[in-house]
Amino acid sequence: PGIIVNNVKDVVTPFIVGGWIHSQDPPFFIKSGNFQGEIDELRISSIMRYPVAQTMAIVGQKLPNASLKIPYSVHLATDVAHGDVAWKLLAGTFPKGLDLDDTSGVICGKPLETVEDRTVTISATDSAGGTDTHTFSLSVLKGRLITTSLAPAFVGSSYQAILQTTHMAKPLRWELVDGTLPDGVTLDGKTGRLQGVPVARGRMRPSIQVTDANGFRRSVDLVLRVLPSHLRVIQPDKHTVVLYDWQGPNGKLIQDRMGDKQLTLTWTNMGGDMRMSWPGRVGRFPYDNMGHGEHGWGIKGQGNAKLDLKTCTKEWTVEAWVRRAGPIQGHGTKVDRTHQLFDYGHICGSYDNSKRGVWELYLSDHDSPDGSMAPGVHFLGARPEEALMDLHPWKRPKGIVGAPNEAGIRDTEWHHVAWQYNYAQDLHELFLDGQLVWRMKSPDGRKLVNNRQHQAQFSVSTRLSGYSRYGGAFNFLGFGNFFGQIGEIRISNIRRYQ
Repeated sequence: PGIIVNNVKDVVTPFIVGGWIHSQDPPFFIKSGNFQGEIDELRISSIMRYPVAQTMAIVGQKLPNASLKIPYSVHLATDVAHGDVAWKLLAGTFPKGLDLDDTSGVICGKPLETVEDRTVTISATDSAGGTDTHTFSLSVLKGRLITTSLAPAFVGSSYQAILQTTHMAKPLRWELVDGTLPDGVTLDGKTGRLQGVPVARGRMRPSIQVTDANGFRRSVDLVLRVLPSHLRVIQPDKHTVVLYDWQGPNGKLIQDRMGDKQLTLTWTNMGGDMRMSWPGRVGRFPYDNMGHGEHGWGIKGQGNAKLDLKTCTKEWTVEAWVRRAGPIQGHGTKVDRTHQLFDYGHICGSYDNSKRGVWELYLSDHDSPDGSMAPGVHFLGARPEEALMDLHPWKRPKGIVGAPNEAGIRDTEWHHVAWQYNYAQDLHELFLDGQLVWRMKSPDGRKLVNNRQHQAQFSVSTRLSGYSRYGGAFNFLGFGNFFGQIGEIRISNIRRYQ
C-alpha cells in the first residue's frame, strides 16, 4: 500500500462541500458527484480520533527528511495500543548521530552523515503484549539554496525578495560574490532579503552566496530584471479595445474592463475561484496548476470583431502577462504515467485545435536552441495562401533582434509578452519584458489579410477543440493547453512599444 504525501503547493481549487463547482447551469446531475441529502457538522482534527486497525499497529507515516548537523526529532505513533509502548530497532542502522528512544518512540539527535532512503525496521510492543513491526525510510540531506529565480522589479517601485534555503543551520550569512545589483537595491547579509527602489531599467546577473552556522556554503547565479514602470499595472486608456484584468469579487465571470458584456469570460469546464497572487504582479490571477485544459476560459459568442482585431484598422498591440509553472505539467503520459512536457501553451486567441478562428498568441519551445519558451503568433486569413503560421523566434530565427538568449523564458516568474502589427508596413513585432526580440515584414511574402469568418470562441489558457461553454470541448489532456498563470490581457488599436 502507498503512503499519502501531502506536499502540493499553491492549491487554488476551493474547499467544497456537497458537490463539484462547475460552469454548467444548471449544475451537474447527482450521478456525477453532487450530494443529495443533508450534511451536518464538519470537523478536521490534528490527531486520529478513531481506531483504524483491529489490533495494535504502528502508524506507517513517512518520516520527514533530516538535515545534516541540525537537530532532528520525530515521534512515532501507534493505533489501538494498550498502556505503555516499548520500541526497539530490529534491523538496519540509523544515520550516525540519530537514535531511537525505546520508551517514547522518538527518533532524535543531530545527524552527522548524509544518507538517502536508509531503511530501519522498528517494533512496538504494548502492555497487553500486542506487537507490530514497520520498516521506515529516512534521508539526511545537505543544505541547499531553493531560490533559483527572481520576480521582476519595476523602475521607481519598491522591490522585495527573500532568498530561501532548506536544510541549512541558522544563523545564515549572505553576500554578493559576483556581478552587481540594480542601483537602489541592496542585499541584507543577515536575512537574505533583496530590497530597495530600482532607478533604471536593466537586467542584472548577481551571484549570491550563503554560509550557514556549520560553515556549509551554497551559491546561486540569478537574473534580476528591472522593467519599465508602465508594465507594472496594465490599465485601460483611450486606445484600449479590450482589457481583462481578472480582478473583482467574482471568480467565475471575468468582464472586459471596457464594458462590453459580450466579451465576458467564464470557465471552460470545472472551476472555482482559482485566482492567486504571485510576486511580480499586483492582484490575483487565474492559475492552472495541471495544464490539462479544464480550468481555462472562453467567451459565449463566436467570431467577435473586437477579439478578432477587426476593429483595429491601422495597427494593434496584443499583450499579456504570463507565468509558466515549469517544464513538466501534470496529467499526461509522455514523460511517465501521469506527466507530460509543457512545450506549447495557448495564451489567448480564437485559433485553436479545431483550426478555426483567426489568431493565437502562445508560448513554445519548439526548435528552441536551449529549451526556453518564446512568444509566438499564428494568424489566419480566409484562404490557405493567407495563413501566417509560426511567427516565432525559434521557428523563424532570421527575425530575432538582439541576443537570441534574451528571446526565451527559462524560469517560472512573471513575464510580459506583446505582439504588434502595422498594416502600412505589414510589420510584425514580438516583445518580451518590454524589449523587442523579433521582427519580420511580410513573412513568406504574404501580407496579413484579416478576412476570415468562423465559428470559434476566443479562449484563454485552454486551446479548445470545438465549442466550449458550460463543459464543452475543452481539450482535456490535449495539445496546447497553458500550464501556469495568465495575468492581464490587453488589446489596443496602437503600437504601444518601441
